[in-house]
Amino acid sequence: MVSQIEPDRYADTGFSVKDTAPKINALIFHRMMQKTPSERMLMGMDMLATARQLVWSTLPPELTDQARRKAFYERFYNEPCPLKK
Repeated sequence: MVSQIEPDRYADTGFSVKDTAPKINALIFHRMMQKTPSERMLMGMDMLATARQLVWSTLPPELTDQARRKAFYERFYNEPCPLKK
């Protein structure tokens, strides 16, 4: 199964990669599309876990657990935390 997404665009964003030569970008894209959907999903989950760890590591340790969770949410999702507590 090969994606019909243009190799110089991210899916559903229209965002074009400009800092990579088109030939290299196409090569990377085609190699990614050769992976199984499960492999790509696992890669995405690994990247998400890494991003979460990076955000947690930037929060001040002196915050209460509740304040850290609120700060994490706001930093990770870039929006105010919907919980009032």
